Amino acid sequence: MSNSLLKVVKFEFIRQIKKPSFWATIILIPLLVVGMMAISFMTSGGVKANPTLDENTKVAITDEVGILPKEMPIVVDYTREEGKNKVIDKELDLYFYIPADFKESKKVDFYHISEGLEIFNNDGQAIKGILNQAVASEFDVVDVLALTGQFDVVDNKLTATGEVSNALGKAIIPFVFLVCFFFLITLFGGRMLMTVVEEKENRISEMILTTVSTKHLIVGKIIAMMLLGVIQILTLIIPVIVAVIIYRDNEIVSGILSTIEIDPVSIIINLALFILSVFLSIGFLTYIGTITPTAKDASQFIGPVIIGVVFPLYFMQSFMATDPNFLVYFLTYFPLSAPTALMLRSAFGTLSSPELIIGLVEIAILSFIVIRATVHSFQKNAINFGIVLPKFLRRR
Repeated sequence: MSNSLLKVVKFEFIRQIKKPSFWATIILIPLLVVGMMAISFMTSGGVKANPTLDENTKVAITDEVGILPKEMPIVVDYTREEGKNKVIDKELDLYFYIPADFKESKKVDFYHISEGLEIFNNDGQAIKGILNQAVASEFDVVDVLALTGQFDVVDNKLTATGEVSNALGKAIIPFVFLVCFFFLITLFGGRMLMTVVEEKENRISEMILTTVSTKHLIVGKIIAMMLLGVIQILTLIIPVIVAVIIYRDNEIVSGILSTIEIDPVSIIINLALFILSVFLSIGFLTYIGTITPTAKDASQFIGPVIIGVVFPLYFMQSFMATDPNFLVYFLTYFPLSAPTALMLRSAFGTLSSPELIIGLVEIAILSFIVIRATVHSFQKNAINFGIVLPKFLRRR
């Protein structure tokens, strides 16, 4: 990194971090975003508050201990593998396996298909009610466990092919990058646009361009904004980590932590997607700043651009579907919405490898084009105080 680029990064970083507005927005907007995403997820069917068993639910139980009467219709003599395979073949909706060592292990295995992002599924708790009702009046230790429900139900989520399903664990890392991207764009994208316009209005850009090149100025500003975003993210993450440490024994917290799947390849891919997306989105906003004459004119463009970036969040349920529809594909490759759409599909596991490669290449090419156009536009219009349209939009 050249000295002039470092100077721009340092100057822009210190200038922005001294502003009270930086610290005022560092907490308020993230809280609103988290609340919006939580409401969207809660209303999209990701949480099941009660068991959903009815007369149409196909249930079977293998009871190796002999707690249940053998004449019960749902009691079968399947082996664990036979019951699991019947769930995979969709002959059963729910299969419970009570092992011979139930007294020592205090666990019942629960098998069901789970393709989506389930955090809570209480269908497995139905076995406790079944055992409670079936226990006779004379108990031994096994009967007491069954009656009081002092045993764990191990939830084995499976895919349709019989593999272990960990959709939530795989989604956490991509969602972290998505949230970080959203914070950076909403908090610093508009700030970047306004900074460029204000420098033109105050004629600061004329003086700056006498000491550094336009390329170093634009790229340095974007890097500074990313560093400011890192500070904001750390400000949010540190309290969360502290809270997780304090409440690590909480059932929900420990359950989520145990599901997190750390995949180095996924982290690298999502990091690359995150960095390229930041350059594309902030570069696009900066380009708008180079062609608008005043801060008042520029402010009219911030809203539409931010809406375009977050638009996929309004169709969260469509992105959660196993088979993406036309809208999902369109938002995946539309320039403004592509970063958010790709990150959402990566989190929900609906993005194939070819689509991911195409999306990364598209964003990389668009980022290069946008940054190059921004540098060229700023160089030409740094002292221009009228709206400068691209050539293809001008009247001939």
